[in-house]
Amino acid sequence: MVEASKFWFEKACSGCQCQELIHPWTKGCANATSSMFLSCIKGSYKFYAMVYLIQILMKGKKLTKKEVLEQSKLYLKSGIFGLTVAGSFVTLNCIFRNLFFSQFSYYNTVLLPCTISGLAVYFEPPHRRILVLNLFVNLVFEYWVRTLEMKGWLRRSPGRETLIFMFSSAVLFYLMRRERENDKRTPIFWFFTPPRVSKEVGEPIEGFEGRSHACPHEESCRSYILKGTAKLFGVGCAMTMLRTILPRILTPAKAFKSLKLSHLKLGLFFGGYIGIYRLVVCLLCRSHGRDSALFAVPAGFLAGLAFRAAPSTPIAFAPLTSSLQILSSWAYQKGMIPKNWPIVEVLYCLCQGLLFHARVMHEDVCPRYIINLMHTVTSSKADEIQSAFIEKMLKTM
Repeated sequence: MVEASKFWFEKACSGCQCQELIHPWTKGCANATSSMFLSCIKGSYKFYAMVYLIQILMKGKKLTKKEVLEQSKLYLKSGIFGLTVAGSFVTLNCIFRNLFFSQFSYYNTVLLPCTISGLAVYFEPPHRRILVLNLFVNLVFEYWVRTLEMKGWLRRSPGRETLIFMFSSAVLFYLMRRERENDKRTPIFWFFTPPRVSKEVGEPIEGFEGRSHACPHEESCRSYILKGTAKLFGVGCAMTMLRTILPRILTPAKAFKSLKLSHLKLGLFFGGYIGIYRLVVCLLCRSHGRDSALFAVPAGFLAGLAFRAAPSTPIAFAPLTSSLQILSSWAYQKGMIPKNWPIVEVLYCLCQGLLFHARVMHEDVCPRYIINLMHTVTSSKADEIQSAFIEKMLKTM
């Protein structure tokens, strides 16, 4: 894959016309804008259908009629957000080139318009803006790690990523248990929310029969652990099956034949992660006769071992970004960050601009999620644009 450095990009592409670089499928800028938005309407709602389905699976409960209506409204808003971000790329580039810049440059072709189009995040309600920002900050971390690895300054391995996940899980679970005592809880999209710290105190208990008065659950410890493990194992397997089967849904026989035992890995990770966490917390509550938020530290650390079943760079850094999200929320609540500052929206715009810039200019180190996102939301129009960039540079080189 050609690396679009500033020198080669501007040498090959600076003097191009819009139709050569930004909308190679049609000559007219107006036609390009309309066709791009039509493609993005279809792609955006297709993408967010999968996102909302996964979120519903993660909650693991039946939705009420009121919740279904609320999710439908959010789905419509998210679709508008997605199509505005992706669809405006062509429009903004054509406007910039014709009104402000006479030539394309390394920074004003992707980075600038995609940063500005990030303002479409205002279509999302405030709590979802925080979740979207959390995801994009996590992807920026992944992009930086991949860049450092490509330059030879860093080496990734499943073992190192597992260790990062273990430490950051310990911190996140502790913060989440502390957060349960907060009246204004931070919206976090995570595998599960740990229960609040139990105020009950009892005698230390040996063995594993029944339930300790100090445990933060009502049923027996064994049932509590097994139910959580089975539930999240099922969710992980269901997510993998959806991701595998849906693209092949028009050929059901081939879709089901494509399923393999390796598709159980995500389920093993989810189930093991929750199971180990609950096991360790229950053991500590039983042995001490009381509960504590600090028990989440060893429990979260050991639960992180389950990551080895399905190692993934984005997931390895996810607890870290969620922890930063909670700490930032506390800073807002304590007045350390002024509430009228649009920190979330500005950070999202910057992250989006950087990641979409990476998609076009540095595909080798761009997170896979961003590549798939742009492919799906634009109905593959993003691939045509990126191919036009690469074709121009190959001819020059």
